[in-house]
Amino acid sequence: MFDVICIGSATQDVFVSSDQTHLIRVQHYECEETYLAYEYGAKVAVDHLFISTGGGSTNTAIALARLGLQAAAACEVGQDDAGNMIERSLRESGVETRMMTRNPKMATGYSVILTGPTGDRTVLVHRGASCTLSHDDINWDLLHQTQWVYLSSLSGPSAALWGDVAAAAATGGFRLAINPGGEQVKLGLSGLRDVLAATDVIFVNKSEAYRLTGVKEERGDEDERQAMQALHDAGCKIVVMTMGSEGARGYDGSEHHYLPAPAVKVVSNLGAGDAFASGCLAALHRGLPLREALKAGTINSGSVVTSIGATRGLMDWAGIETELKAGK
Repeated sequence: MFDVICIGSATQDVFVSSDQTHLIRVQHYECEETYLAYEYGAKVAVDHLFISTGGGSTNTAIALARLGLQAAAACEVGQDDAGNMIERSLRESGVETRMMTRNPKMATGYSVILTGPTGDRTVLVHRGASCTLSHDDINWDLLHQTQWVYLSSLSGPSAALWGDVAAAAATGGFRLAINPGGEQVKLGLSGLRDVLAATDVIFVNKSEAYRLTGVKEERGDEDERQAMQALHDAGCKIVVMTMGSEGARGYDGSEHHYLPAPAVKVVSNLGAGDAFASGCLAALHRGLPLREALKAGTINSGSVVTSIGATRGLMDWAGIETELKAGK
């Protein structure tokens, strides 16, 4: 029935930027840490404010619908105005909302995104109803009728769904793409063994890949290949590692591919990972080889980071296809 069902969080996002934002860098012997800072006790003027939907389920579902796939979002929101806004945004984007559930006792998840002068951000998150998505909230019959399930970060009680979805994928009927979050990464390879064994495509950033596999970041390219090999050995048929401004890598067990990040002016990098995964997954769904799928991901994410919000800069498939044919 669907090309893809996206399972994960749904939030209302408020993007805030101020010219009074400061960056403080603290140098240690082994690393440097950077902090976003404001004068303590001051009233800080906000120069730009933007409100939109967010969360792994909604971001990817909207992006995939924009790319021409029949997409549904499986997520949980509250019985409130924020939940209404998210549902309205999904429907306007052509996303099926019948798998979206309402929690009458909890508020919709909410994030405040503080954007720094270089486009990096600090996110203040209240996960709200997203944490209560459960096994009983999922229409498993619909899941088995779809071609892909995209499983993104879940925390709290909802994290148990990772095992449930993996068990369903292991029985066949749909292909599984995953994007683990903090709670999943800390389980390591052994804790995610059954999920990884059922995974067709895993999307992780470089830091997540190192933490998930236990590989130490010491030798650059060799470490990256080792982490990707470990994920492939654990069962993931295709491993995709995003590296921010360094680009992205892909590995299918036979070939390693590297794509540089596009040269664009970054306004905000929030949503770049979801846009990349969506572009890549849409290309794989259409039967494109992994290298072309990585290109589609970088094209989509490169467009998203040029504006505020996780969905404003999303491309349609015709635009991506044009750039693929142009060799970009």
